Amino acid sequence: MEQKKCKNKKCQRPLPEGYKYKYCESCRNMRTEHIKDFGKKALSVGALAVITVVTKGKINPKKK
Repeated sequence: MEQKKCKNKKCQRPLPEGYKYKYCESCRNMRTEHIKDFGKKALSVGALAVITVVTKGKINPKKK
């Protein structure tokens, strides 16, 4: 039987026999962190848009 490898092109670590995931533990953790970071950025942009709409654009951070 052929040894399964991690699907990440940069990793390619051999996976243990009977491992149920396509990616190794390290790659899965990195992927989770990237998704969390993207969610945080999207939330901050969305919050900024809501604040701008609610205040009708009266708050201008560049104005001194």
